[in-house]
Amino acid sequence: MTVISGVSSDKTKIVKFNKMMRKDSDSPSWKANISDNPLVDAFPESIDIHPGLQSSPIAPAQVQSTLSDLTSRKRTRRTVAYINVPYCETRCLYCLFYIKPYRNKEESKAYADTLIKELQLWADKPIQQNEPVHAVYFGGGTPTALEAADIERVIKAVRQYLPLANDCEITYEGRLSGFDAEKMEAAVQGGANRFSLGVQTFDTKVRQAVGRRSPKEQLIAQLSRLTRFNQAAVVIDLIYGFPFQTMGTWKEDLAISRELNLDGVDCYQLRVFERSPLFKYIANGKLPAGPNHELRAHMFAEAVQSMREAGWNRLSISHWAANTRERNFYNYYAKTRSDCLAYGPGAGGNIDGYAYMMDRTPDTWKKAVEEGIKPVSMMLEPAPHWQLCRAVAEQLELNFLDPSRLAAEFTPQLLYVFEPLVENWTQAGLLSPIGSRYELTVAGQFWQGRMNQHLLNQIKSLL
Repeated sequence: MTVISGVSSDKTKIVKFNKMMRKDSDSPSWKANISDNPLVDAFPESIDIHPGLQSSPIAPAQVQSTLSDLTSRKRTRRTVAYINVPYCETRCLYCLFYIKPYRNKEESKAYADTLIKELQLWADKPIQQNEPVHAVYFGGGTPTALEAADIERVIKAVRQYLPLANDCEITYEGRLSGFDAEKMEAAVQGGANRFSLGVQTFDTKVRQAVGRRSPKEQLIAQLSRLTRFNQAAVVIDLIYGFPFQTMGTWKEDLAISRELNLDGVDCYQLRVFERSPLFKYIANGKLPAGPNHELRAHMFAEAVQSMREAGWNRLSISHWAANTRERNFYNYYAKTRSDCLAYGPGAGGNIDGYAYMMDRTPDTWKKAVEEGIKPVSMMLEPAPHWQLCRAVAEQLELNFLDPSRLAAEFTPQLLYVFEPLVENWTQAGLLSPIGSRYELTVAGQFWQGRMNQHLLNQIKSLL
């Protein structure tokens, strides 16, 4: 058992703490409403992004020395790697990950050359070499914007310089537009065994309203060709909450996904960030707001029901697999206590609880790499009790909460700290007791991010 530092295990103090917590407020923020419709009414409407505890930034002058210390250590945790490709041929209105427009073949080659050099920077470091890497994810941006030859050689470089596990999942992300047969073949020849394509919606009107070019018919034809290629798992993203989107268009998206020979589907709720072009378009009346909170909640429930009826296997809160070919390693491990090695401008990683971000500007990133410097622009110290927080996230991502297991691994106090939340959430229809643990109901799954944050806030009370 990992006893949390600075927290007394004295039972009298535990009971006193628990009573105090109950007395503090008649209606604490974590308390769910008891209603006939928990899917919609459990909590006040809002969208949670990334639940977590606040971390302290490391002073810029100390980032490189801290990084040097971390990279000299051997990894002991399961590890994934993230490679960011910063280019996009067009910008989607809802996206905050956009960095730079893609211009020409020379830009593709220059990026690939620099990325390979960056992979070489840690080639002799214990942090990169001592333990297997179980999943690699090429994200962005739009990785499929690169030229075919560069797609193949950057994937091969990853296989050369990272100690990949024998069953390593290598995901290549992108758009279907421009992802032709030559690029598909190049990715597979390089070693990719999973494609993740950002469809978002098949509805042409909805797509083009938010900056996606390809019409429905073209998407279906391209996906059919890619699945017939049959050399890698094919997964698509679907998003609910767009302007002009209705329950009817969402049901059609789900139906098309089931009919295609896909290996997996991710279903996400749209986040309209204030800094996104979409937020400005809606605020200025250029586009209508998307479905309201109640409709979005029912869209989520519809996705769960649709995939369940189709016999697809639930891998996580938002992800379903049609077969055993789809494993979803990276997306799950990245939310757990795993380490994440990051490469490319704007990539984010994590080493032993230290979160770090690569410089987002491609030219600055390139200059640093050529000078033999890992271009980390920002680093955060591990949040207090970060392993416990990630352990909570691990459970919730798999649709359950087991306080007894967490208490056995960390501290018995968790049973008392979580007790009032679990009791209320069960009454509210968010949790369903099964033995010593609790399964998230469909309503609980919809509110999972909110529940995760409330649990983490209670952990903060132990500090």
